[in-house]
Amino acid sequence: MSDQHESRWSLVHTGNRVFLAVLAGVLIACLCGGTDLPVGTQFVILLVVGGVTYALVTLLHRTRR
Repeated sequence: MSDQHESRWSLVHTGNRVFLAVLAGVLIACLCGGTDLPVGTQFVILLVVGGVTYALVTLLHRTRR
């Protein structure tokens, strides 16, 4: 078994996956900001999109091993 050095920019690192999830959530929340949705709803959308993004990236990473 060979140890390959993973790039620090890869999604192997949990911090990178969290950053991607937050970025996706903020992007979607900003797009919803142009609508008449209440701030609470926008915050819930941010959390849901961030959580789903993190879960998908983590699952995809684990299935590639």
